[in-house]
Amino acid sequence: MLPLLNLGCGVAVGYASALLFRKKQPSAGRSEEEALKARQTEALAAALACSEEAHKNFPFATVRVPCAHKREFPCDPATTALVLIDMQTDFLEKDGRLGQFYPPEKLASVRHAIPGVQRLLAAARKAGMTVAHSRSHRYGADIRTDLVGVNDAGYELLPECSAREGEIVVDKWTFGAFASTELEQRLRERGVKCILLAGILTNVCILATAVQAVDRLFRVALVEDATAAFSPEWHRMGVALLNEPQTQPGHAQKATGLYFGELTTVADVEKAMAP
Repeated sequence: MLPLLNLGCGVAVGYASALLFRKKQPSAGRSEEEALKARQTEALAAALACSEEAHKNFPFATVRVPCAHKREFPCDPATTALVLIDMQTDFLEKDGRLGQFYPPEKLASVRHAIPGVQRLLAAARKAGMTVAHSRSHRYGADIRTDLVGVNDAGYELLPECSAREGEIVVDKWTFGAFASTELEQRLRERGVKCILLAGILTNVCILATAVQAVDRLFRVALVEDATAAFSPEWHRMGVALLNEPQTQPGHAQKATGLYFGELTTVADVEKAMAP
């Protein structure tokens, strides 16, 4: 069974945004309006080419992960990346800059992501899959650029979820991992078309990253038991926003809302990736 392509709404706009705004000044001999139209045309062409490539290659995926609603997700190691969001000490330890303010039940809830992330890392590395990590220097309303690039223990990834040599690490100040980083470029350089997404928080940075990824024409699968929020209820709401209701039959004839990704589990990913 082939699932719906999770391209969302206005897909060309998101993927092509870097092309669209890369030139701040009109080219010589062109008015500003003419230069903008030229960039729009170029951006649309790039997005359409990417969309055509996604449609063409999907049916030939040799590795498929079972997903919710009896669906599947293409997961070939050569074209898939495990993208882990904000598994940082400051957010996940009781003495972290933000963790110290969490009530015990909220800290326990958000730490539920750790075992699943560790298992995903082991499976992805064994399969030779691209692995990418984001670190956030947005601490509430504060943008802590002073923490970036100085090996600050709190800002760094948890030791048990840390990046290995050769893995992608990006530092972001937006909730989503694409808008303020070079993540898209670095994934495309490695031939990535599909993303297994995990980390924290389901209803904030995970949701924002999934939306930004789909707008850039990446296919997304959320690994539900390797993500977490400050409460099970918020986690479930984030999952629902990502995966419902366009997975249901007849969605095109109903006012059903948006759809950003498939929904899978750590065990299903491990099984699919096993030799």
